[in-house]
Amino acid sequence: MGVTTSQQLQGYYESYGAVEVTFNKEVTQLLSFLQDRVYLKVGGVDWPCLLHSSSLVGAKLVLNLKAQQLTRLEAGVSTCQLRYGFRNPDKAEPVVFFVNVKIKAWSRYDSGSSNDLYFMTLEFTSRPPEDLIEILGRFLEANVNSQRRKDVRIAMNEVSIRKLGFASCNVILAVEKIDRKCLVRDLSFGGAQVLISGVAKFLENRSAILKLVVQETGLPLLLPGKIVRVEEVADRRDIAQTSLKFDEATVPHQYKVLINENLRLQKTKQG
Repeated sequence: MGVTTSQQLQGYYESYGAVEVTFNKEVTQLLSFLQDRVYLKVGGVDWPCLLHSSSLVGAKLVLNLKAQQLTRLEAGVSTCQLRYGFRNPDKAEPVVFFVNVKIKAWSRYDSGSSNDLYFMTLEFTSRPPEDLIEILGRFLEANVNSQRRKDVRIAMNEVSIRKLGFASCNVILAVEKIDRKCLVRDLSFGGAQVLISGVAKFLENRSAILKLVVQETGLPLLLPGKIVRVEEVADRRDIAQTSLKFDEATVPHQYKVLINENLRLQKTKQG
């Protein structure tokens, strides 16, 4: 991952400050977020909670509130801090920090229930630490650029695909659930071009899943889509160049982040 400058951090804060990131399972894993490190510190007392979502200007929590805690909230709370935690791939210790917050509202998570589960909205009272701006900013930038720059193609070879984070250009394209070996020629947010054995006319308009192997984990990253164009390769009737358009709704966040980081580094080098 490249170095993020103060100018880029300021750009993230100004461009994406109010955009919320929901910490579902996929996002939690991708951002190496540690839910068990999160708590709300109210007047020096730690209140366990789950982070439902966060932006750069606020957060939403799910937490159990007992009668004593509700009484404290109703009386007014002047000082609160929200604790975040993220794994650091370069260090044994996680990245942990506090954000100064103000409690804006709370209500039962399920209005028809009598349990103690509540949904709470927080507002940051100051700019959050740079670690949070960088982590959420890069994630949000990747999602924006997946639309803004979805057709920008990155040429692939065995060196460049490993720099991107994948194991090899030699991968599997599952066409109508039948695995076929193929060679990746280029990748973009919106699709891919691959060389595949087979008769061209039998491949076009077929549903397909590109299976890229993540170098760090050895696990496949699945990119469902549809073959929108097939061209014969000169002097090789048994090989076709296939253009795959991804199903935007199912493109993994991890793929978007990897593509965005590659384009960002390219831009940095050109600049």
